[in-house]
Amino acid sequence: MARTAARKPKSLSKPAGFAEEAQPFLHEDIMRGVPAKRVQELIDKGVLAEKTVYRVIPERTFKRRLANREALKISEGDAIARMVRITEEAEQIFGDKAFARDWLVLPNPVLKQRVPIELAETDAGTREVEGALMHFAYGDYL
Repeated sequence: MARTAARKPKSLSKPAGFAEEAQPFLHEDIMRGVPAKRVQELIDKGVLAEKTVYRVIPERTFKRRLANREALKISEGDAIARMVRITEEAEQIFGDKAFARDWLVLPNPVLKQRVPIELAETDAGTREVEGALMHFAYGDYL
């Protein structure tokens, strides 16, 4: 029997876009603890605003963790991941980064005058924001 060399599968290229630039967190990343430095990199790249991060992690706590090279708590990492995801979805749906950022921080009538990025602090709130974004994406303005 002749041996054949095992073929290495072709690597699939990842679709270009915001998610690839932001390097969203995986479940394993969140469970191990997202390094505060990684969140600071998202801030530095303009993916998240400092104010958004400080909604989830108090500024002093975040800066202390950054200085001590500590990781976030699971709940904090999860909330940051949700905010990255919501920001990405808004930018993709609206097609305009500035408009998406404004939409995320202003009271929205579809969301009962609540602020989308504030709702993204919880999973239930994130689902409401995603629902509003999907309505907009499909032309149903409620």
